[in-house]
This record gives sequence, C-alpha cells and structure tokens, in this order.
Amino acid sequence: MTTLKKIKKESTNEVETTIEAEKIIVPSESTEKEASHSKKRAMEDSQSSRKRFTTAKDRREHLNKNFRNRKGNRDDNNGQQDRNNERIKIEDKGDSNESKEPRKPKKKVAVLVGFCGTGYQGMQINRNAKTIEEDLFKAFVAAGAVSKDNSDDPKKVGLMRAARTDKGVHAAGNLISLKMITDIPNVVEKINENLPDQIRMWGFVKVIRSFHAKTLCDSRVYEYLLPTYVFILPEKEFNLVLSNSIQSDTATQKVFVDVPTATSEEMIEKRKYRISQETIEHVRQGFKEYRGTHNYHNYTIGRSPQEKSCNRYIVDSQVSDPKIINDVEWITIKIHGQSFMLHQIRKMVSLIVMIVRTGTPISLIAKTFTQVKINIPKAPALGLLLERPVFDSYNRKARDQGKDVIDYDIYQDQIEKFKDNFIYSKIFEEEIAENTFQNWLNAVDQHTERDYGYLNCEGIIPESSIVKHGERQKYYDQAVNNEQDDDENSDNED
Repeated sequence: MTTLKKIKKESTNEVETTIEAEKIIVPSESTEKEASHSKKRAMEDSQSSRKRFTTAKDRREHLNKNFRNRKGNRDDNNGQQDRNNERIKIEDKGDSNESKEPRKPKKKVAVLVGFCGTGYQGMQINRNAKTIEEDLFKAFVAAGAVSKDNSDDPKKVGLMRAARTDKGVHAAGNLISLKMITDIPNVVEKINENLPDQIRMWGFVKVIRSFHAKTLCDSRVYEYLLPTYVFILPEKEFNLVLSNSIQSDTATQKVFVDVPTATSEEMIEKRKYRISQETIEHVRQGFKEYRGTHNYHNYTIGRSPQEKSCNRYIVDSQVSDPKIINDVEWITIKIHGQSFMLHQIRKMVSLIVMIVRTGTPISLIAKTFTQVKINIPKAPALGLLLERPVFDSYNRKARDQGKDVIDYDIYQDQIEKFKDNFIYSKIFEEEIAENTFQNWLNAVDQHTERDYGYLNCEGIIPESSIVKHGERQKYYDQAVNNEQDDDENSDNED
C-alpha cells in the first residue's frame, strides 16, 4: 500500500511539473495582450521622439546627449571643436586687421582720359617700358581708388583700354574700364594730383558689370596733323638705280639709309610754302578712297593678304582747311574707323603724301587692297593722336535703361585746352626743333625702283616692286623715323 501511494504521488508531481513547464513555454492569453500593448507603446514613444526632433539641431543635441562614441561624449568633442574654431577665427581676424585694410565697395566704371604720348612707349602696360597705363594705375592706387590689396596687379581690377596707341602717339580722349572705389570725395581731383601734367583724367561713368572697354567700343576717331610743305615736289627724280646712301649688312640682314639732315636755311624756305586749293582737293580725294571695307595688309607689318583680320572698315575721312601756326601751314586729317591695325593710319597718310608729291594717280590706292604685296613707309608718329573712342551702341542701351552715357562733349572745353597746351604745342615745338617731317621725306627720297617703283605717272605696280613670298622685306620707314623698332612689337592702334 505504501508503495502504491508513493507511485501516485510521484505521478502527481510529474503532472504538476509538466503544468509548470507549460506555463513557462506557452504564454497565456493575458500575457499576449500585455506584450502587444508594450510594443505599441514603444512605437508611440518612437514616433513622439521623431516628432520632438524635427530639426537638425534638435537631433544633433539628442544624439550628443544620449550616445557615446569611441572618443568620448560627442557633446564634449563638439564643444571643444567649437572652442577651437572660435580661437582660429579670432586669430585670423587679428592677422587680417594687421595686414589688410578694410574692404570698400567697388563699382565698374568707364574712365575718360587724355594724354600727351611724348616720352612714353605707348598706352598699354608693357614690361620694362614706360607706359600711360602704368602711370594711370599708380595714380589710382595713390588716390585710394584702387586698394592696396589690388595694387600689385591691374588685372585684379579688370583694367582694359578702348584703344591702344603706339610709341609717342597722343590721345585727346581715350577710355579705360576697371573696378574702382568711387565713394571718395573729389576722387577725380585726387587722381589728377598724382598724375603728371601730360596725363589727365576727365571724369568717369558708372557702367554695367559686364562692360568691356574694347569690345563695346563701336569705332575710333584719329587725328593727324601734317605740315603742308610735305607736298612740295621732290628736287630729284624717282626710280633711280640703287642709291649710294643705301647700305646693307648681310650678317644682320638689315638695311641702313644714310639720310641727309635738313638744314635751318632749307627749312626757312620750305615753311614758307602755302598749299593751293587744287592740291588740298587732291588730298581730300585721296583720303576718300579709304572709305568702306578694304584689305589693309599693305598698311601694317607681318600680315598676309589672305588673313581676314586685315579687312578694316573706314567710316569717314575729313581734311580740314589749312591753318598757319608759328609761320608754318598745317592741315588736320581726321579718320573715323571701326578699328585699326599696327601703323595703319601712319601708312595711309604716308601713301597720300607720296602720291600727291610725285604725281601718281589716286587709282594706285585701290591696287594696294589687292593680293599684291608692296612696301609702304610709315609717316612720323609725331602728328598722330587719338581724338576719341565712340560708344554709340552702348549709349543707346544706357539711355533706355536710365543709366549715364559716355560723353566726351561734357569735357570739351577742358579737352581743347589740353590739346592746345600739351599735344598741339608739343607737335609744333618738336617739328620746329627737329625738322621731323622733312627728315622723314629725305629718307623716303633715298629709295630705289625696287622699293617704291609703284610711284609713277601710270599708277601701275611694276614687278620689281612686288615683295615675293619668303623674300626679306625692306622696311625703310625704320630708318625714316631714326628710331629703334621696339614699337614694332608693341600693340595695335586699336
């Protein structure tokens, strides 16, 4: 009996143990409900958490507060980084205050200027050369119109000119564009105080930010002063055999001309010359031949007749009535063109002078625009000056937009006074002192048929005067002006 009770008890214990195990392994219905509610609360907490941290700043603060990385607490790291950044900013600020001046607002402007080119190697800045732009830029810096930070390079302020001029060439009106500090009292006067008397700033106009002095310039007007005695007929006949005054150096491939210098007695007689009405009309007719679009490859150097860039458009040309100044008769020639090539105007003037004084027909001019290559000497730079660049297209748009226009007429009185005192007077004085134009004619007269054989009464270009392809060209105008040809590598007149 005892054994039977014991077995029953053990059986009962197994059942209890089994029931307890089932309670652990298989959850009850109430337990499942509690788990579901717990999961739902976790999702709600997650959603509410996302709602709380709707901005990047909130999320960043939350992460820094509740998470750690290998390098420690993010909040501590960010705080240290912020402090480091703040220290760097303070140090940078201190350095900038010591080395840099306060930044001032700059405006894009068009600056109207005039200058006497005597003693200068042209308009545009060139290395190891005295130029107009160099002195202008220095004056802008000295007056505070260009900051010290930009004073080491004109490109930093976008300096650009409307027209480039050769060595010794003057300008009654030219224009440069740049970014300039304009809120300086009496800025024009301050700039002029830092310029030599032979360079003047007339004024400036605020322009659009994309303004470009060269590309937005429609055309240019040049003026050339010429003493009328250059039209006197030469004392000897042309087309002679090789002159004894011409010598060549085979080693350097250069040609030298022994030019006789004009004497004072000779010049007294020549300056008494007065041009006739018939001759002045002949000169005017010659310059009319240049009007329109033509190929000017013969009026510059180093250009092929096939180059499209040799095609230039001349708008108009005018020859004034003669005027006597200091007992010398002068005429003024104005040439209005879209753009000009290197030495183009000086060669245009030279050819007209040679045609008139030798009786060559004007029909020769049209032949110079063909593919035939000939040598044309260049007239002295002394008489050439830029009258003004023209901005008609830009001015029309500026008026429509209510902006200021580029107008030289506003400063016409100042410009005329400057021309009389610093340009015309320099031309007249140098001509009297140096006999510049007569010495040029003396050199031109030392020619041969090979050089200027196209100057004949028939107006034909002989085979001997044509420069063949690959043949060395003799530019006698180098000797004519008695100067180094360093300006041959300078800029175009436009």
